[in-house]
Amino acid sequence: MKNKNRLIILGMAIVAVLAIGFVSIKYYDRKILKAPLKVGENGVINVVVDKDQSLNEVIEKIDKEGKIKSKRVLKNYIKKVQAPQKVVPGEYVFSANLNIYDLLLNLKDGIYDNRPVKVTIPEGYNIDEIGNKLERQGIIKKEDFIKSVKEYKTPSFVKEDKNRKYLLEGYLFPDTYEFFKGMQGDKIIDKMLERFNYVIKEIEKENNMKIKDEDIDKLISMASVIEKEAEKDSERGKVASVFYNRIDKKMKMESCATVLYALGYHKDKLYYKDLKIKSPYNTYLNMGLPIGPICSPGKNSIKAALNPEKTDYIYFVSKNDGTHFFTKNYNDFLKVKKETQGD
Repeated sequence: MKNKNRLIILGMAIVAVLAIGFVSIKYYDRKILKAPLKVGENGVINVVVDKDQSLNEVIEKIDKEGKIKSKRVLKNYIKKVQAPQKVVPGEYVFSANLNIYDLLLNLKDGIYDNRPVKVTIPEGYNIDEIGNKLERQGIIKKEDFIKSVKEYKTPSFVKEDKNRKYLLEGYLFPDTYEFFKGMQGDKIIDKMLERFNYVIKEIEKENNMKIKDEDIDKLISMASVIEKEAEKDSERGKVASVFYNRIDKKMKMESCATVLYALGYHKDKLYYKDLKIKSPYNTYLNMGLPIGPICSPGKNSIKAALNPEKTDYIYFVSKNDGTHFFTKNYNDFLKVKKETQGD
């Protein structure tokens, strides 16, 4: 009986040792997976992925270069989660804090550098300008970003119209973001739209109201014009009142900013022929708002479009110092325009 008890105790001890060993291995594996790469003194490693290389081939290559802590752990994880073997070729930079999940995701999506890059999108930028900025900072090529914009599923509050240049124009909120080099266009759009929705909810809360989905498109179209026409926040409410007053009086908005958007390039001075450009964005030709937003307006412009000042102004003209002269009298408008602009 005593021998039997000793055998039971011995068996339990062996199981305990094996269990502890199993747990230790699992703990070791988890530790490796949290930071699987060996980085240099500069805190990063550089990896070149050739065309048509598979994920396993990339892991073998990095291991041969002595930059992986445990090939076995990585291979087991890849097999367990059935990670896709297709990876995007290119030159990658990986940092010490990169975990296995992000490593595999970056290789799959072509995120060439997992160190975030701060990118500031100024208020008043349009989608083409956003694309240029993203390309300049090495995030994504402009043509790839524009392709993503065109293919992105349109939010329900955006009016579908084939005559609009970009359906997402106006909704990629201007702010400072952290993006990654090689980031996919749809992921960039996700972040910017998420920020837009957050700001709209902020405005709703501040005004104790709910903006209906069917009203958002018109609101952002107006806000985008205000953003381009008003340089000072203090004047946005007045500029908004001018455009709303003109619409109420069945007058054309006659915003130069809409003409510039229709032209597709900037000009310091518009001529009469420019004002005649045939475009659904041209508010010199068409009544009411442009067919859609002409840029990404900031929060203050959206607030001005939602709550314009109460005025009887129907004209304004630049005083060439960042401010404007507002009036309801056409002769006064012409007088100041001649004084400030010479025509």
